[in-house]
Amino acid sequence: MTRFLRPALFRRASAVSLLLVSMGGVSFAQEAEPRAKDQRDQPQEKQENADPPLSFLPSWIKKRLPKDERTDRPHGFAPAFGDIKRGSGFAPGVAYGYELPTGGVIILKGAYSIHNYKVAQIAAQSAAVASGRLIFRGRARWQDAPSVRLYGLGSESPDFRTGYAETKTEVSGEAAWTPVRMIRFVGGVGLEQFDTGLAHNAEPGGLLLFAGMPGAGADPRYVHSQASAALDSRDSPGYSRRGSLLSAAFHDYRETGSGPLSFQRLDAVAEQYIPIIPKKFAVFVNLHVATTIADSDHTVPFFLLPDLGGHDLRGFPDYRFRDRHAINWTAEYRWFALEFLDAAVFYDAGKAVSTRSALGFSGLQSSIGGGVRVHSSRTTFVRLEAAHSREGMRFIIAFSPVGQ
Repeated sequence: MTRFLRPALFRRASAVSLLLVSMGGVSFAQEAEPRAKDQRDQPQEKQENADPPLSFLPSWIKKRLPKDERTDRPHGFAPAFGDIKRGSGFAPGVAYGYELPTGGVIILKGAYSIHNYKVAQIAAQSAAVASGRLIFRGRARWQDAPSVRLYGLGSESPDFRTGYAETKTEVSGEAAWTPVRMIRFVGGVGLEQFDTGLAHNAEPGGLLLFAGMPGAGADPRYVHSQASAALDSRDSPGYSRRGSLLSAAFHDYRETGSGPLSFQRLDAVAEQYIPIIPKKFAVFVNLHVATTIADSDHTVPFFLLPDLGGHDLRGFPDYRFRDRHAINWTAEYRWFALEFLDAAVFYDAGKAVSTRSALGFSGLQSSIGGGVRVHSSRTTFVRLEAAHSREGMRFIIAFSPVGQ
């Protein structure tokens, strides 16, 4: 289950969203950080020598922020962006945050994208208990993606695609425990219903590609349980200049009614920030490995296979490569141009393969590029990047999801 937004971040991202709307844009993605899947809400300690948050904002936006940042209270209605499904395009919406008398929060959100993707969600988070180390979260969510990119399986698949439609309904809950500052455990369970089919705007030639996919046309209902552990010394999950992350997450997708689409998935992530000159330059490296496990009489449906493209292989479109197992790594050289603005050049490489034994660092697809990021001391709000691969050049404007 994806992370929920902290209330203070909810207010700050909302203010930055107003500024970005006044600036305009050309093409849009959904995530402001390419590796946001493992970012979970957790108690955070104030960082020494942290940049003054949002000090670059004009005064008319600053006035919208609460006077007492220590309260961490949501602040009514705010614009929301993204957080539907990758490939949705620019997805504006509205969110509403409300603090409960117990100290917990409820956030309601809806968004609609330029490609007719839709999401509606209500999320709740408890006040921190056990000396601020334990938080409970839950959400009910509906999202509809009428035309998701679909290519053939594997890293050598041809550059031919069609589209499939996917609707997902979810009710889930989880607990996040941080026994000490750098160690985090998360466990949860939810009920998820998927409805899929060939997209209405798909060309006739795409029918054969779709029909050949594992789980094509299936509408499974899952009991999805998950558990993860992380050793995290980064400044913050949303924006960091130093530290490291080691995390592992296990997912069990158990189809109700003993259906044939039950499987398990394991994701492992390693990240390292290496300061070259403090507050001036840094090198970032990341490695992500995903593998699925299924019995001989079970199948992993194509829409839940590990995939690469867009957010990790940035020179390729979303979902360009998918298969039973995947590996990718990234190296970035970052320099901190201004208090709120970073620039970077990067190299991404990865592949999706049908057998676990084929995982390795040979035969990788790659892309190279650069860009800038707008951020506060804890959160990346927007990325503007250009990336090149063997399939051409891509330009990316990616907003951080608001109101999760």
